[in-house]
Amino acid sequence: MFSRRRSGAPHPDLDLPTERLAPGPSDAGEAPPPETGQRSTHLAQLRWWVLAIAAVVVALSVVRAFAPMTAYPGDIWRQSDTATIARNFAANGMNIFFPQINWGGAGPGYVETEFPLMPWLTAATYLALGEHIVLGRLVSLAFMLIAAGAFWGLARRVLPGAAARWALAAFFLSPAFMRWGTAFMPEATVLAFYLLALLGFCRWLQEDRPVLLAGAAAATSTAALVKPTSLHVGLVVALWVVFAARDRLRRPSLYVAGLAALVAPALWLRHAASLHATYGNTFGVISGGDSKWGSVSLWLSPGFYLGNLRTETIFVYGFVGLPLAVLGVVWLWRNRSRSGPGTTPTATQPLGLSPLPLLGAGAVALTLYYFAAGRYTSTDLGIQYHVYSLPYAAIAIGAGTAAALARVRARWNRRVVVAAGAALAVLLGAQAVNVLTQSLRDRAGVFGTCAIELDAVSTPTDLALISTTSATTEDGVTNNYQEPIVFFLADRRGWSLPADRHTPEEVARLRDAGARFLVVGDPQLVPPGGPLATWLSDTSRQLRTIEQNGCAVWDLARHPTPVPDTEPGDAGDEAGGS
Repeated sequence: MFSRRRSGAPHPDLDLPTERLAPGPSDAGEAPPPETGQRSTHLAQLRWWVLAIAAVVVALSVVRAFAPMTAYPGDIWRQSDTATIARNFAANGMNIFFPQINWGGAGPGYVETEFPLMPWLTAATYLALGEHIVLGRLVSLAFMLIAAGAFWGLARRVLPGAAARWALAAFFLSPAFMRWGTAFMPEATVLAFYLLALLGFCRWLQEDRPVLLAGAAAATSTAALVKPTSLHVGLVVALWVVFAARDRLRRPSLYVAGLAALVAPALWLRHAASLHATYGNTFGVISGGDSKWGSVSLWLSPGFYLGNLRTETIFVYGFVGLPLAVLGVVWLWRNRSRSGPGTTPTATQPLGLSPLPLLGAGAVALTLYYFAAGRYTSTDLGIQYHVYSLPYAAIAIGAGTAAALARVRARWNRRVVVAAGAALAVLLGAQAVNVLTQSLRDRAGVFGTCAIELDAVSTPTDLALISTTSATTEDGVTNNYQEPIVFFLADRRGWSLPADRHTPEEVARLRDAGARFLVVGDPQLVPPGGPLATWLSDTSRQLRTIEQNGCAVWDLARHPTPVPDTEPGDAGDEAGGS
């Protein structure tokens, strides 16, 4: 039987805060506030249990990195594009200013995209070790660990010891860490620089050294290069200054740093737009080809709010983290005090800088960002847009967990406290485990089947026309319809055929441009007896069928002849070898 108690020292490993959260001037041993321009030595230290959590999560992340990249279907399309760019860097030269995709038709495939730092670094590992998909995923993990280190530097400066440690634990245990920490995508890369920017700016607020402001600007600039969506961090820091250090708004250096951070991203976006204008390929970054903007009709729909809430709850907070985050914000608010550089440290403000201004600034900036990019942020196609919520969620969860365990410590004995802490850690990490288990089985499905069939009947120099269920426009908005998965898995080049252009005229036009094979995985796109099916039967030879092979493939260069009564592989060898 557990026994209740009202007093006693906290468990030395959990280092939980006491019920008295705001010591007064008479408290013995109170640390003086750090002087402006000096580094503080009164920062939280890591404990073994946090390192143990981090080690387990990293080990499981490595396991996930070795799993098939196509195992987690929600991210397969973006991972395929990023992995293709890395492959092309390694194969065609390491010019980082000219990233290449495989759906650019007969041209070189240069594409308007974000600054390709992550795939370029991956390509460098390919040159040394050979092409292995796991290398790109481990590059992401390395950046995620940099992000975790920067987050720890931030959390220990705005939270008391126990809350900071639980915040770091929540960062590792979040499904966002597991999902994007080993994804062949730039999300971990941008999060690393995003958090380095927040850490540098926090230190500038506390220490007031120009080099820290310059470092924050450099990190902001790099984050914006990697993903322009991270530019909302500028609004975060602007609001942070307004909330916590309004007198700094009179300093010209703040505005100079902000403008300097925009120079490199602006130059890159201009260059990337020129690639789109010249070669016609884009990820829809800035110059067209796709639209990520929200609209009034979208903002008025319940689906927009439910979609964003669903994504945050499942993939950032991991369900259990959401009520803990609410508790953390309430706890911080109830124990708030005047904050700012030079303010006397308290139990909730170890360096005199409250986390509330940062959380408030993040909430406002992220809300505006999710509204602005609403076409994707509220759907399964844009779950990765929510990676920026992770640090703010982890800070709030850390505060809430520490507050909850403080109450447990005040009422129960040490065993109950340890058990409660372990249970919360397990619950916080449950959804991350779910992400891991769903990542272990290959789910390439029809994409994998079509890639196998295309590879069997074609040579690497043949150009393919890959059918996709995405249309050129969606609800009247230009849409990025290109489907990179089959191109990547088969290592072929060619064109994507959007769902609304499955016509004899379009296929004939692309055949004349060099397309040798048409690949269709969805039978509804080429219905029997339809115009395209009739045209194909008159002008092309079908090598594979959906009924027999799981994917239809036509040789557009061959006139129809009776299909020989041979095994599929024999027919494929004949077609591919000619």
